[in-house]
Amino acid sequence: MKKIGFYFLIGCIVAIGGIIFSDIWGQFFNGMDFGSSCVFGMGIYLCVVVVTCTGIIITKIESKSSGDHSDEDEKG
Repeated sequence: MKKIGFYFLIGCIVAIGGIIFSDIWGQFFNGMDFGSSCVFGMGIYLCVVVVTCTGIIITKIESKSSGDHSDEDEKG
């Protein structure tokens, strides 16, 4: 249960970070209307989050799979 709460907390922090990033992006692109630039900023933020999370997942999978193969090599 502690892990679920921990990951929920991390998710809330990431969501709040996205809102702040979107607002800053909306202010930065003041040539566009505010709503469109905020949506644009949210899209960029989501791209960064997806790429980062995918990299973390692939790294974890590769580290687990390389650990499993080394155990099989020692036994065989």
